[in-house]
Amino acid sequence: MPRTSRSAKLLDNAESALISAIEIYNKPDFHYREETFAILTLNSWELLLKAKLLAGNGNRPRTLFIYDRRLKKDGTQSAKKYVRRNRSGNIYTIGLREAINNLESDPETRLTEAVKANIDAITEIRDNAVHFVNASSELAKLVLEIGTASVVNFVELTRRWFGSNLSRYNLYLMPIGFLSDPSAVTGVNVSSDEQRLISHLNSLRSIQDGSDDSTFSVAIEVNLSFKRSSPNAAATFVSAPEDPKALPVALSEEDMRTRYPWEYSDLMARCSTRYKDFKVNSKFHGIRQQLHGDSRYVYIRSLDPRNPSSSTKVFYNPNILKIFDENYSFV
Repeated sequence: MPRTSRSAKLLDNAESALISAIEIYNKPDFHYREETFAILTLNSWELLLKAKLLAGNGNRPRTLFIYDRRLKKDGTQSAKKYVRRNRSGNIYTIGLREAINNLESDPETRLTEAVKANIDAITEIRDNAVHFVNASSELAKLVLEIGTASVVNFVELTRRWFGSNLSRYNLYLMPIGFLSDPSAVTGVNVSSDEQRLISHLNSLRSIQDGSDDSTFSVAIEVNLSFKRSSPNAAATFVSAPEDPKALPVALSEEDMRTRYPWEYSDLMARCSTRYKDFKVNSKFHGIRQQLHGDSRYVYIRSLDPRNPSSSTKVFYNPNILKIFDENYSFV
């Protein structure tokens, strides 16, 4: 049985830490939600960055060690460096910030400004956890938006660096509209400590990324609203194809375009930049057309729903990439 490399072990632990963070965040009754999510998410980032450092340095553990010079009897520092050890005698390893700095020298591993600002924001939430017992609705929404971006950034980097496919997990943060009373979002009194944290997080989320890569974000805005539709409003009913007993859900035309934002040209462009062996050929069309009956990925809009012979246009949900991921190789 082949041995698992040190970097692979760290990557597995990083993914487990992120999944744990999401599971705890999505618990229906958890009163230390934002703080615990921040702690575990930072742990997952530190493990991921250390895994990348190890993978790029022949899996040599010394890559992560911290070294110090010792004082000699005459009071001068030794020329030799010694590994730093903790009280139990185990070796100290670098932290998150030093791992980020060590990746800066290589353009292929250098984190974008958006990713670094996002990690800074999560760090601020963790460091200020002692100042609030239950986060106000305003802070909770900020954590949701910053946390969602952090999950997206993490998943994308594991794909680029290690070819890891996390699509087998449902990696999403439950909107706070389902977690708390929506009417409580406004008119909430917050402490001065919490207000300073909110102001600082807002300043971080406004940081502009100078890179050409728009995949990464500091925060992803989340807006949840509930509205009644008029009896005459056009609606499309969808249900989970794998569960015929599922309750149909009515979505307006606007909702459908939000859920299925990609046209054929968008899907083709995304696949071209995502996969190194992608070609617009019979393989691509075969996979795509097989999914035309699956409402999780495809919405076929009829120009005249009352006319069976009306022409149609196909729209795609970005989650369709999960299926293509199984059939192509990442760039």
